[in-house]
Formats: sequence, C-alpha cells, structure tokens
Amino acid sequence: MDVHQVGLIGTQKRVQGVYMGSTTAKRDIPMYAKLYLEGRFELDALLSKEISLDEVNEGYEALKDSSITRVVIASL
Repeated sequence: MDVHQVGLIGTQKRVQGVYMGSTTAKRDIPMYAKLYLEGRFELDALLSKEISLDEVNEGYEALKDSSITRVVIASL
C-alpha cells in the first residue's frame, strides 16, 4: 500500500497502530457474552483446542500450527 505523504498531512489524517482494534472492554465484553448466551454470536467455531491450566506450554506450542486459531484454558 502506498501512502501519499502530502495527502496525509494536508487532510490531517494519521496512521495509527491499535491493539484489540477499537474495543472498549468494559462495554464490549459483556455485550459479546450476552449475544453468545442468546445464541446470536457464534464463538464455538473459533475455538480450536481446549486445554487445562497445566497444559499451558503445550497450548503455546500448538499455536505454531497454522490450523490452530484459538486455544482456551478451561477450568475443570
């Protein structure tokens, strides 16, 4: 992607890195939980592997496999 520097400065636009997008955790996480519990937000399909706390190291290793998208630590 090419960035036109004059256009960037002239229109007062900026390039900004973000962590977790524009999520506001205090607002959004309860909303996601509510939607999930209502069956309106499919999270289960995003889960690749469920592990116990003592398997954390194996969970990190599993993330090196490109077919694994999410590893969740489940309290048993």
